[in-house]
Amino acid sequence: MTTSQDAFVDLVEMGAPTSSRYPAAGWQACGAAYVAVYGTLRAGGVNDIARLRPGIACVGKTRLTGTLHDLGWYPGLTLQGTQTVLAEVYPMDDALEQSMDRIEGLWPEDLGEYRKRILSLPVMLASGGQQPVTLLVYEALPATVRKAPEILASDWLEWFEGQGRQHPGTAFQLNAEQGKG
Repeated sequence: MTTSQDAFVDLVEMGAPTSSRYPAAGWQACGAAYVAVYGTLRAGGVNDIARLRPGIACVGKTRLTGTLHDLGWYPGLTLQGTQTVLAEVYPMDDALEQSMDRIEGLWPEDLGEYRKRILSLPVMLASGGQQPVTLLVYEALPATVRKAPEILASDWLEWFEGQGRQHPGTAFQLNAEQGKG
């Protein structure tokens, strides 16, 4: 049986970042050592987080609570609501966070689609057991999802593939606003 302390050790041994990798001037880290991804950054998604950080390992999974929305080829999650949404949890350092901020339209310019939220949630560890973890979640802003249909599924990737949809390409995709112009 895994104790809480053993689970914490597992998280550290599974690659919790210990330093940043030269973030750009004018950008500021959120301070969380982990990120929960629920959409295109999940393993197998068009923006699979392993493409940003080769060799990164998922430390576990968690459930986010809110409302999931269909924004075309990517989802938006608001943290109000009662729906549970599957998320993968990965270790994060400043360089990885900055790369994700670019994908989510928060840096170098904030396009007003998402905001960063820091949550403490139970994570089912890949190594077994459960551990509370403080992590970053990218939450869609109300204006972003105002006219977007709700997705009544807990696993966005499974839902997306089940719809027979395809992503617009295989290269990293920025959010819809960054693709304009």
